[in-house]
Amino acid sequence: MLTYTAGWPLHTHPTQEHLRQWLSDPLTEDTLIAGLVLLAWMLWLLIAALTLRTTVTRAAATIRRLRRLPLPTPMQATATGMAGAAALWAPTTTATTTDAPPALTPTSTGEHLPQTADAGVDVPGGWIPADTAHQIAAAGTLVWLRRRRLYRPPPPGQPRDDSDLTALPPTVTAVQAALADTPPTPAIPLRIPTGGIGLTGPAATDAARGILLTTLLQALRDPTRPTTVVTSRTDLHTLLGPHTLPLHDLPGLTVTNTHADAISTVTHPHHPGAAPPMLLTHAPTESDAAARLAAALTHTQGVLIGSWTHGPTWHITTDGHVGRGTGGRRTRLCVLTATAARDLLAVLTPTPTTPQAVAVPRQRPPAPTPPPEPSPPKLFTLRVLGNPTLWAAGTPVTIGRTAALQILVALSIYPDGATTHDLATMIWPGLARHTTARRLYTTLSDLRKDITATGLPHPIAHTDDRYHLHHEHTDVDLWHLNAAIDRATTALTHHSHAYQAVIDHYTGDIAANHMWPWLDPIRENIRRHMIDAHTALATNTPDPYTRLHHLQNALRLDPYNEHLHHQAADTLTALGRSQDADGLFTRYYQRLSDAGITPTS
Repeated sequence: MLTYTAGWPLHTHPTQEHLRQWLSDPLTEDTLIAGLVLLAWMLWLLIAALTLRTTVTRAAATIRRLRRLPLPTPMQATATGMAGAAALWAPTTTATTTDAPPALTPTSTGEHLPQTADAGVDVPGGWIPADTAHQIAAAGTLVWLRRRRLYRPPPPGQPRDDSDLTALPPTVTAVQAALADTPPTPAIPLRIPTGGIGLTGPAATDAARGILLTTLLQALRDPTRPTTVVTSRTDLHTLLGPHTLPLHDLPGLTVTNTHADAISTVTHPHHPGAAPPMLLTHAPTESDAAARLAAALTHTQGVLIGSWTHGPTWHITTDGHVGRGTGGRRTRLCVLTATAARDLLAVLTPTPTTPQAVAVPRQRPPAPTPPPEPSPPKLFTLRVLGNPTLWAAGTPVTIGRTAALQILVALSIYPDGATTHDLATMIWPGLARHTTARRLYTTLSDLRKDITATGLPHPIAHTDDRYHLHHEHTDVDLWHLNAAIDRATTALTHHSHAYQAVIDHYTGDIAANHMWPWLDPIRENIRRHMIDAHTALATNTPDPYTRLHHLQNALRLDPYNEHLHHQAADTLTALGRSQDADGLFTRYYQRLSDAGITPTS
């Protein structure tokens, strides 16, 4: 095309005479010009080739997307017990699509392969299908609801035990962060054929961990007819490593002492209405042992790590795909490393009862400092309690990126600032560090453009590799609340006034309309301070009606707390309103059941 439009790069075709002249005097004006022209033509050829290659790649990807079948209409990922918790989470999945049918190994058959959509979430140490990822996010929410339920305000003068306010395992938070804005997907059950399947390939053990997790989540989702996974202690330690959590109380899992006990358990007659159990173990290498195991699995599901001569064998590639073929759609299974599997199983285990705090004499606090002189109005006003909003000179600032909003909220929580690594890990858990650093710099650049468009200076400073808000330019509602909490904690007199000041400064949860997993411990810490303030006012008042009013306000902050319900019910009973007390617990138990928490009484 260039030759047709611009002509040949040289005026004439090179001849032998031209070659002899060039060898005798190579650096003439004509040869330099010709060399530059030829170099420009080579660059043009390179650009044209890259453009053509990119166009062909995009066209092929577009054709593949058009050929994909649409997924069913999104519905709740977790029914029955986990429905209430799943509604609290909406998550960005990293979708991966391939167009390949299950290519089978010579010993495998395609009739039992699970037909799952190849869309899911990449996490450190594996890949999780979308519906399983939503169930994990819901299970993580249940962990925090259980912690809220068990919290008991400390007695006056005693320290508060916040040992349970720890973040969830990194793999769980990575899943929750990836699913921040994605609706739940339909749950696709994993069907394992009777007679057993073998798992081979580089990710066979990873796929066995994924099948274990997926099956246990199905048992939680449908407790009326769960599939019980039966395995031996040796197999479980081989899968999860020496630091395996105590999983004996996990619904849907039976761990036996020996391999023979596991086989005996699955062959034992089970209830007619219950789902058949599934054996998870390693495939025997001896032919006699394999024949005995095949007879035991005649009417039972089995997942056997290794080649299985008495049934289908699935070859699992490193990324979880079944088979080696390259044509058509290929099935992809959940694959997890031992660390990732332990992280995810940790949120499924029942939460142990929180131990009571050890009584420690309260130290005499220092004398309170006098209130500071009124300061002039600040240039920026940041409100993070409730719906986070930044105001510049009284005008709300439109912030284009959700990550930018997270940065502002994070810097309000940490007034002393946070490093680049801290912010990037907080907002994008599970992603590579070089990727999150680029995202952070891009987000901060866009945030600077959003703010400086108002004509005011940027409220975020960068000092000693730490980002922080300019305290002299920014007013933050959370800072006032924290100051009120500190005054109430150290107050020697006028406790009721100090606790009331805490309540007056509270206008809602931090970023109440956003589900960012890194915020959970901080939200719960603030919520506990508010419960402490309300219960302290209720304890210090002799009037039962005023006491009931404070307890009802505390219940509005946390309708899942069991101790508050007992206190409110006792107060109602003392007022002669036993029927109202019974109704309070009836509604409470129904709320727990809707969230997937089994009431204790």
